[in-house]
Amino acid sequence: MVWFKRSNKASRSQAQATGELLAMAIEGLTENVILFDAEDRVVIANRAWRELNKDIIEYTRPGTLFEDHLRAAIQRGLAPEAIGCEEEWLRARMERHRNPRGQFEIERQDGLRFRVNEQHLPNGGTILILTDITEAKRSDRALRAYEAQFRAVVDHSPTKIHIKDEQGRYVLINDLAAQLYGLTKEKAKYKTSHDIFPKERADAFVAHDRKVMETGQAAEQEEIWPGPAGPTTFLTVKFPIMNHNGVVAGVGAIGTDISERKRVEEKLRRSEEALQTRVADLEAAQRKLERQGQDLARLAEDLRIARDEAQTASGAKSEFLANMSHELRTPLNAIIGFSEIMASEIMGPLGSEVYRDYSAHIKDSGTHLIALINDILDLSKVEAGMAEIDEEVLHVPLAIDSVVRLLAQRADQAGIELQQEVATNAPDLRADERKFKQILTNLLSNAIKFTEPGGRVALRARCDAAGGYIIQVADTGIGMAPEDVPKALKQFVQVDNPQARKHIGTGLGLPLAKTLVELHGGTLTLESELGVGTTVTLCFPPERTLRPPSPLPASEAR
Repeated sequence: MVWFKRSNKASRSQAQATGELLAMAIEGLTENVILFDAEDRVVIANRAWRELNKDIIEYTRPGTLFEDHLRAAIQRGLAPEAIGCEEEWLRARMERHRNPRGQFEIERQDGLRFRVNEQHLPNGGTILILTDITEAKRSDRALRAYEAQFRAVVDHSPTKIHIKDEQGRYVLINDLAAQLYGLTKEKAKYKTSHDIFPKERADAFVAHDRKVMETGQAAEQEEIWPGPAGPTTFLTVKFPIMNHNGVVAGVGAIGTDISERKRVEEKLRRSEEALQTRVADLEAAQRKLERQGQDLARLAEDLRIARDEAQTASGAKSEFLANMSHELRTPLNAIIGFSEIMASEIMGPLGSEVYRDYSAHIKDSGTHLIALINDILDLSKVEAGMAEIDEEVLHVPLAIDSVVRLLAQRADQAGIELQQEVATNAPDLRADERKFKQILTNLLSNAIKFTEPGGRVALRARCDAAGGYIIQVADTGIGMAPEDVPKALKQFVQVDNPQARKHIGTGLGLPLAKTLVELHGGTLTLESELGVGTTVTLCFPPERTLRPPSPLPASEAR
């Protein structure tokens, strides 16, 4: 009896020692280990588990229920999978805890991933082991990303790519190669060349592979592949793939489409043959050209003489027109003068109202004709090189005002508002006053003529940033289409516009204004829109602008 008691005591001591030894072993494990009794209370949690759950350390102590441990983890945000579905997640986790069915993975809030191994013990308890697989997962993701990138590069490469193992089976094939082979990548995998191609073609491919595997050196050859747009030529380079022992374990191949290069080479060959033929023809032609050289030289001399004679004739024509214009103006002035006397009945009554109307018509026709002759005379002088500029200092506001007053009555009779926008302190301009006013008169007359009653014509003057003098005549008249603008600047041309045909004209106003502006070194541009209006812009160069000297500061004035 005493012995029995002693044996019992010895057994308990031995069991206690074994338990302590087991606890020490669990404590030293690198895995996260926690042990629960049959009532699902914590018996022991090792150092790794406590460190992992340091934010809820109080729920890792012996006697804590597993469910309380889980609730604490949810509240502290240690179980990101439970966010938004806490109770459902808790129920599912407890169900798996009570009925373990193999390993599974979980993720913690800090991005760590663990493999969970949960098992029941013979005494009704449960052991829970978490193995950190974070790095393994990262490596796996990195490997998958690398493989995806490699596959993307291979599949999107403009070259055909494949890899064969040492038995000659395709283990990798890209999209272009699969398309050429007439198979999907999946169907081509693990097949040999003889499984896919006719024997003669397959034999050629296998021979190429064998050469690479036997020599351990890269080799290239041209391959012709049929296609819907015609045959395509590839330059295929095959190279050995070594295993970790440095032994050839397969063959890789990269084929580049050189069809365009082959076409260029063929084209160059044909071009070279054609060039040689052409050289022979040119040598023969050269001898013929040498014979024709003197004939061409004589012809060039004849053409030069003809050109000089044409220029002389053109000058004579311009001079004739200038002289004729002078001859015509003298009788026309007399006709205009006599018609004015008759219309005003200075020498006595005409006896009939009709005669006064006739006299007025004679005067108007004569005035129109003499204006035409004056324009022709001015253009003829320019063409004959006889036009000169009588330069003087021109006060622009006064010159513009005199032209506007001259045409104000005509604008008023036509029901058109005539405006001028010129600063009274505008700088002076070095120009020919008569020609300057003639330019403005022509432009304003045109604007009034082609503007309907109720419209507006504005004359503006300003200096630009560079100091050039800018003068604009803008109207709200009938305008013209963009393609008609160049026509309006040609002599004796009128725009083919039904509204423009209502107005009599010679087509000299704009060309003459442009010519006179260019005599001053300036430019004339025209912008117009059909049914909206026309703007003519004159630009005199900065060197013609005469700005008054700046006043001296008060401290320097004496």
